[in-house]
Amino acid sequence: MRRQILLSLTLLLSLSVSAVAAESKKDLHGAKDAKPGSYEDWCSEHGVAESQDTRCNKKLIPAFKATGDWDEKHGLPKSQCKKCNPNLKIVRPPKGSK
Repeated sequence: MRRQILLSLTLLLSLSVSAVAAESKKDLHGAKDAKPGSYEDWCSEHGVAESQDTRCNKKLIPAFKATGDWDEKHGLPKSQCKKCNPNLKIVRPPKGSK
C-alpha cells in the first residue's frame, strides 16, 4: 500500500514539474503577433529578437545567409554571435517601443 502511494505521488510530482517546465519555456519566447523590434518581440532563451531568432525559427537562416550575415562555425548570424564578438551587446527594446 505504501509503495502504491509513493509511486502515485512520484508520478504526480513528475507530471507537475513537466507542466511547469513547459509553461516556463513558453514564457521565454515572444508573442507570435508581436511587432518586430518591439519589447514583446523578444526571445529570453536566446537573448535576441524573436523575429530574428534563427534558433527558434530555422526558416530565417537563408535570409541571413543571403546577406552574408552567417557564421557557419557557430550556426547563427554573425550579428548575433557573441563567441566571435565577445563585446557584442544585444539589448531588448524598452517597454512601449514601436
